[in-house]
Amino acid sequence: MSRKLLPLIFLIVYSNFVSAQNGLYVPAQEWPVKISDGWFTAKTISFGPFSTSSRKNGIADAAAVSFIKDPLNPFNIRVNGKDENVLIQVIQAAHIAFSGHSLPSFLDNMPATALFSYMLINGTKNEPLKRWEMILKDVTYLELNENKPAGVLHSADDDVRITAHNRFGAKNSYENICYEFHIRRQVVAAVVTGAQPRVWMSAEMEGKSLQPVLAAAIGALLVR
Repeated sequence: MSRKLLPLIFLIVYSNFVSAQNGLYVPAQEWPVKISDGWFTAKTISFGPFSTSSRKNGIADAAAVSFIKDPLNPFNIRVNGKDENVLIQVIQAAHIAFSGHSLPSFLDNMPATALFSYMLINGTKNEPLKRWEMILKDVTYLELNENKPAGVLHSADDDVRITAHNRFGAKNSYENICYEFHIRRQVVAAVVTGAQPRVWMSAEMEGKSLQPVLAAAIGALLVR
């Protein structure tokens, strides 16, 4: 083997090693985020090829969330991009409102009065009749320190696990909370909420029907 090739081979192996170590959080998979919030325009957020509409107070489709009585702080937005125009309805409700839902144990074992954030995501272009629900609980900073489960994004057929951590902020704090979306053992997307948001999307999601669903969930978290 030529000695001239050795540095190149080392560089390729090292790059693959770094990518494996960092997983999702590499520059190639980070989407640029831009916040538009002018004097005369409502706040919108763009991230990669997607963008949010401005928030509209209230529920857009009351029948879809009729199982929740007395919803708190309702609003709705749309996420647009890649020929998608997805409606997301966001509310807060007590755990008892989800008594008819099948929830993971870390949510189901919480007190009946615990507040959950509930987000109903309408169908996408390729699956217009398939709706997704995202349910999140409030997480403590101790849970954030350990990237503990925070919620679930699921449909009738699929489940995406959501965890939350503070690795982009200070330990023992709520600074720069990052929500991760897991399919089996792989982190496929992540979003840092707050004043300086960041978004990552796995390259493996490109062209997949799940990508606009993840984008819709991320958009809801960015404007929540």
